[in-house]
Amino acid sequence: MKIGIIGAEKQEVELLYRELEASGKPVDVRRRANLEFHQGFIDGKPVVVVCCGVGKVNAALCAQVLICDFGVDAIVNTGSAGGLAEGLNVLDMVVCTDAVQHDFDTTPFGYAAGQIPGTESPFFKADQSMRDKALAAFSRVSPRFETPSRMIPGRIATGDAFISNPAARDRIVSHFSPACVEMEGGAVAQACVANGTPFVIIRSISDLAGHEADMSYADFSRQASHRSAAVVIDFVKHQ
Repeated sequence: MKIGIIGAEKQEVELLYRELEASGKPVDVRRRANLEFHQGFIDGKPVVVVCCGVGKVNAALCAQVLICDFGVDAIVNTGSAGGLAEGLNVLDMVVCTDAVQHDFDTTPFGYAAGQIPGTESPFFKADQSMRDKALAAFSRVSPRFETPSRMIPGRIATGDAFISNPAARDRIVSHFSPACVEMEGGAVAQACVANGTPFVIIRSISDLAGHEADMSYADFSRQASHRSAAVVIDFVKHQ
């Protein structure tokens, strides 16, 4: 199985790039749609790792290239997110049950909030087997984390805005009841479902999306990104 791995920022994929280089096998870097796709191996497993850039369009474009040009069999989206679920703390993790685009609104035409015309539901379901393997990977990797954390399965809400406003946070929670919010996963999910490609989204919490008085993203985003990548690396190794 060849796995495509997408992160939006360099800090979300840098550990994965290092793992490719450490394999001792050549890394084939190809440029498509102004993005660099790093094709190589993690523990002998074929992967394609790419930094897609921030936002839904970048993420969907990247997923489509992975499927069409690189022939990946499954996609993992890794990175940080703003926590929304009750009791979820910074550096806890979420593995996707399903994903929704919270900023998509065609309700005046009779669609549900977040529902894209032509789809049966606002929610794109992640692959259960991949989710179970991500939970298993977390259980193996998390004892090495300096700060204890937990991983929960949950819905991921995606939109083209960084959520730091309490009113925006409350609207997303009331409409969709997600575990966390970010800017790429729902678009990756839509592209994967459209192509019949299994996917999972793994996120580490960098902030609480406007819930706390002080912004923690600047302090914790790198650490959160590296935790998510560490889980993804173990996930790939146990395929």
